[in-house]
Amino acid sequence: MKLRSSYLVSAPALMFFSACSLPLLAAQPQPAVAPPALTEPATGSELDAETLYDILVGELAAQRGDATIAAEALGRAARRTRDPRFAERATLAALVAKQNDQALQSAQLWMELQPASTDAREALATVLLELDKITEAREQFLRVLNADSSRANLDAVYLRFVGVLGRASNRIAALSLMRELVKVNPDVAAGHFALAHLAVRAGDLEAAEQAVDQALTRKPGWEDAALFKARILVSRNQGAQAQRYFEDFLKSHPKATNIRLHYARHLVTQKQWEQALTQFKRVSAETPGDAEIVYYIGLLALQTNRLEEAESYLKRAVELQPENDHARFSLGQLTERGKRYAEATRWYRDVNAGEYYFEAQIKLGLVMAKQGDVAKARAHLHEIPVESDQQRVQIALAEEQLLRDARQYREALDMLNDALTRLPGDVDLLYARALVAERLDMLKILEADLRAILKRDPKNVNALNALGYTLADRTDRYAEAQTLLNQALELKPDDPYVLDSIGWLFYRQGGNAEAIKYLKRALAQRSDAEIAAHLGEVLWVTGDRTEAESVWKQALHETPDNEALRDVIKKFKP
Repeated sequence: MKLRSSYLVSAPALMFFSACSLPLLAAQPQPAVAPPALTEPATGSELDAETLYDILVGELAAQRGDATIAAEALGRAARRTRDPRFAERATLAALVAKQNDQALQSAQLWMELQPASTDAREALATVLLELDKITEAREQFLRVLNADSSRANLDAVYLRFVGVLGRASNRIAALSLMRELVKVNPDVAAGHFALAHLAVRAGDLEAAEQAVDQALTRKPGWEDAALFKARILVSRNQGAQAQRYFEDFLKSHPKATNIRLHYARHLVTQKQWEQALTQFKRVSAETPGDAEIVYYIGLLALQTNRLEEAESYLKRAVELQPENDHARFSLGQLTERGKRYAEATRWYRDVNAGEYYFEAQIKLGLVMAKQGDVAKARAHLHEIPVESDQQRVQIALAEEQLLRDARQYREALDMLNDALTRLPGDVDLLYARALVAERLDMLKILEADLRAILKRDPKNVNALNALGYTLADRTDRYAEAQTLLNQALELKPDDPYVLDSIGWLFYRQGGNAEAIKYLKRALAQRSDAEIAAHLGEVLWVTGDRTEAESVWKQALHETPDNEALRDVIKKFKP
């Protein structure tokens, strides 16, 4: 069995899956320094020079993001002109600058000049809360709630309170105040929903869940509240409960497309690919022209090995959204996997300059090599523009892979030696050189490179496993192999390759029963040709030839060209 190399490029689904997770709850961003600049002159016929100077200083300071100077200058202008617009700008700038005394003075002036303004009253309440004048702040919020203009739209008022109270420094006081405000109108669902948001900002997820439950009791089909509850459950690490909640809600509200979309994304985070695919298809049925949903279905079909379906959906995604280069890249991977190299070449070439261009160019070089033109493939890799040492390493690893696949091991070794001269000590290049050295029976180089990796990173499971396996397979240094593999197993107890190596070590020492146990565990974890080759060999030598042939037959069906598998079968069945 040969040492295994990791895949050069990530599967396309991984990029999508990482972006699909149900987002955790977060506070809203802080406000800007001040509203947009004034476009009209201040109240009054003319401005004196001092006031005009303060206005100009304040406006310029606001544009530069200097809230302190803006608050002071515009505050002076507001007091002289008694223009509510300057009072407003001075208040907001002072809040951002955390100049609470200045903010209070400007907010009181703004309130005096515009007594019916809800914005002015909420700003004054905010300042009072920052000054720990809780009772006075409560009075201002209650006046907003009881105003005639607010009574007609309490939902909007409560949801606006979230933004106001959510910026308070004293989150506990803000949460307590919101509870009191909700009690004023206990039957308004939006009040409980606002309380849930504020409880999240205060870090009290239990209170948030209770509050959103109250909102849903009063308004059972409210999708925004239902989605918020699911997010709370996820944030509390209750993924299974979130899934049950999604399912129950959708049973009662099957047309809740937005909830279904988030449920599908949640299933992705739980790696429940089949169920996620089903839900995305139902979303697509409701929104047939949504290019993003079609694209997601294509990726999930690819993840679940529905290759024809994946190809159809990904092509449709490109038609609906021509700028979707990741769909093109995925189609390149799909057709390459089917050994349709001419089509793969076309898809990789069609990827435009941008996020996926570099990776597509590397894949293009590998496809060229698979079509037999190794020299042209290497030349193509050398022509790819690089911007960092990380990209230089990726190109070197791609070149090593295509040379190793072509069994040009000496050329691969020379190339890696040169790359390590330019990028000394790079872990990935050292590991790649160890792979090549194993093919050339240069075990001293292999061991030196793997131990160099372990000196830098003692918990590198790949290096521990590779060195442990090599010592078990190619030497009689079984005690050292056991120590290395035990360390790897402790770090990754369910890793199929580590289990395979330990099984092989038992076999080399004559412990066939233990070997079979570990090798079967490994094969159950991952259907891999080389693990199957090992298991088949141990079964064969212990007399269970029928099961050995069954294991080999299944592996041949999945990977008919695997060299290690064919060598083992030929060894026992010439």
